[in-house]
Amino acid sequence: MAELSLPHLSAFTKQLATLLGAGIPLLQALDTLASGAASQPLQSVATMLKRSVSQGKSFQQALMQTQGFDVFYCQLVAAGELSGTLDQVLVRLSAHLDHKRAIQQQVSTALVYPAAVFTIALLVITVMLVWVVPVFQGIFEAFDAELPAATVWVLQASQWVVVQGPSWVGLLACSVYLARVVYQRHDAVQLQVAVWVLRVPFLGNLIRTASLGVWTRCMATLVQASVPLLDALEVTAGTCQNRAFAITTLAVRHSVSQGRGLAQAMQAVYPLGSTTAISTPLFPAMLVQMVMIGEESGALAHLLSQAATDLEQHIEQHIQRMVQLLEPLMLVVLGGVVGGLVMALYLPVFQMGQMM
Repeated sequence: MAELSLPHLSAFTKQLATLLGAGIPLLQALDTLASGAASQPLQSVATMLKRSVSQGKSFQQALMQTQGFDVFYCQLVAAGELSGTLDQVLVRLSAHLDHKRAIQQQVSTALVYPAAVFTIALLVITVMLVWVVPVFQGIFEAFDAELPAATVWVLQASQWVVVQGPSWVGLLACSVYLARVVYQRHDAVQLQVAVWVLRVPFLGNLIRTASLGVWTRCMATLVQASVPLLDALEVTAGTCQNRAFAITTLAVRHSVSQGRGLAQAMQAVYPLGSTTAISTPLFPAMLVQMVMIGEESGALAHLLSQAATDLEQHIEQHIQRMVQLLEPLMLVVLGGVVGGLVMALYLPVFQMGQMM
């Protein structure tokens, strides 16, 4: 069975919540999804879950044995089963998945555009250096004239790309593969990369805010489902894609288990290793303040949910500003590089025209 994608998981959760909210028993709801789901992955998942539940297993146990459901999802379902509010928990899960999907789409939008422009620029420059510039080189050699420095540089760059380019591309591919293997096998490397990413100008701030949005939304959803705070922190740590946030969340959990309040634990600066550390807390002062007020007033779930909404709005505004700045900047860079190559190739032609 293919693993459920985030859109499929969101659709499954939303449909199941609707059926349970209408008073349909769980087994019958799963049977309805198995026979009437619009996509094959959803039908397969519903069929497997129906089979497990019909054998006497709880819904949480069935989910844990089915590919595509993480610890966060299973923990919330367990809380819903214990409290008899499974339909309400599934509604919260559906909203959480929609928020998570929206954040991922926003971050992807911010990163895809500059990556696409950079790729196009690289392809255009490569085509010019490999196929266009050699044609001009033959013309220049036929005239046997002294060439401007810019034209000489472009001709040398073209010769280097044609002769040594393939070997360097192969070396780069091998280096990327080895770096990926090292990254996957060493936790210290993953942590170092996670901290480094958070320090990258512009991009680091975006990733930090997106990670905070997911972290806060997870905590709000778990607390609303009456999951114990220590369990909520442990589950949230498992959902953090940035390893620095995951380790810091576990450190916060340990501090809370020692008797500190959540806000007090979030204020601390936690060392992330002997050579890796973040000089400032990952959690901004405003979020800590809202958590402190929530702890004192007993409205922690509500304030966490409000903080998550504020962070998501901030991410959207940040991405809009970034895209507005990147669009003209990338066009200027692309036009400048390609235009510079064209001017360097036509300078000798202009000089020859003046001499004639």
